[in-house]
Amino acid sequence: MDDSGLALGRAALRYRFDKARKAAGIVSAEFQFRDLHAKAGTDKADSAQDIRQAQAQQGHSSVTTTEIYVMKKRGSKATPTR
Repeated sequence: MDDSGLALGRAALRYRFDKARKAAGIVSAEFQFRDLHAKAGTDKADSAQDIRQAQAQQGHSSVTTTEIYVMKKRGSKATPTR
């Protein structure tokens, strides 16, 4: 939402994301908006242990599509050393 409480359109969201990424000194090729979308789905599936919640958040019409995003091999999870 913007300062007036109105929903942001696609162009406004893109502008703000690009501006924030530039202010952070991140090269556009290293971090893209779509990376956030996939990460959000993975986090939702991991925390809820329910693929259907992740499906709803991502807006996928089938669980199979969500599984493709969530089940990508991202390496094994490490546990804290202490």
